Amino acid sequence: MARMIHDNRLYEEPGLLAQGIVAGEFAFVAQDARRSHSPLTDESAHDQARQTVENLDAALKTADMNLTDVVSLMVYLPDYADAGLVCEVLDAAFGKDGESRPAATLVGIAGLDGNCRVRMDAIATLTRDRRYFRLPELPVAHGSRCHGVRVGNFVFLSGVDAADADGRISPPIAIQTQTTEVLGRINDILGRQDLSLRDLCRTFMFMTSTDYRPGYGVARRAVYAGVFSADEFPPNSGIYIRDLGKDILLRSVAIAYRGEKQIVASPKVRKTPGSFSQSVRVGDWLLIAGQDAVGFQREVLAEGDLAGQTEITLRHVQHIVEEAGGTLDDVMKTTVYLTAGRNRNEFAGAYRNFFKQRATTLPAGLTLEVVELSPGCLVEIDAVAYFGRHR
Repeated sequence: MARMIHDNRLYEEPGLLAQGIVAGEFAFVAQDARRSHSPLTDESAHDQARQTVENLDAALKTADMNLTDVVSLMVYLPDYADAGLVCEVLDAAFGKDGESRPAATLVGIAGLDGNCRVRMDAIATLTRDRRYFRLPELPVAHGSRCHGVRVGNFVFLSGVDAADADGRISPPIAIQTQTTEVLGRINDILGRQDLSLRDLCRTFMFMTSTDYRPGYGVARRAVYAGVFSADEFPPNSGIYIRDLGKDILLRSVAIAYRGEKQIVASPKVRKTPGSFSQSVRVGDWLLIAGQDAVGFQREVLAEGDLAGQTEITLRHVQHIVEEAGGTLDDVMKTTVYLTAGRNRNEFAGAYRNFFKQRATTLPAGLTLEVVELSPGCLVEIDAVAYFGRHR
């Protein structure tokens, strides 16, 4: 069963996203600096980050958890120049010791609603079967203190890029070189857990321009050759953002699983062999790749219509969950990527209307603005579903 996380002091947009959800062994919570009854007036990134961490801790405490139970943390910044200040807050809140620090990733996106300068998306657990690890010979990305956290059969990695220990990229500055290096580092990190790329069950690729998409695809397919067949590539989200640091073109976040994986693909949704699978089921969890409004002929449906694309995208998510034997009620979390400059109310109206079908609480999750998505797409949504209630 799933239960909602809620604290009346924290901000919540009615009818859109729950503050958090506990399902199975994990809790999903996203927070920023906003409170329910007070406007966000502080423009300091440091103070907003500090308040965000306090809000995250308050939300987790409603589920008998706290910051020490966070195992994965995504940090989204509209201005990546704020990363240093935010890292100071993370060090104060979580400590500098990689043996107790969650897997963390910082990315510079295009924007957040509500004048927020930081938003944090956390996965937490009460499971004691967890281990934090760091490879001393391998650099960690800016904002990270460990390379990953193992929780039971899951391994959550911090963001991985091609920079050295000083944050510098060795020339040439090329997406194919960086993609190969990033995937090689991920394989090395997983190797310390007696795993490999073959055990990946979810990836997120943040890049600073769609111009890098072809070269990234070529390099990724070359690395995956002999590891995955064309229809076995792990579910992926390719998100185009503003900044990752000087000369860093790619930062990847990965989740691996020790155990059986099942590819789940709906015949009602387009397949992209050699690129990514629609979803992978591991245990009671279904990890769904970023979905958009692209149809079977690779045409963008509802072109220029954010509300229409939102509905189509969510319908794709629903079809994939149903193919796995679940329903819309099993969706525990969504992450919504919107291209910058769009009317967010159009998305929100379509999203609320779609999830009126649910018999249970809304999913947890967050929205953020990005620079670009697949050509012609205005929204991309990825999701996590939990089937434990069916046992």
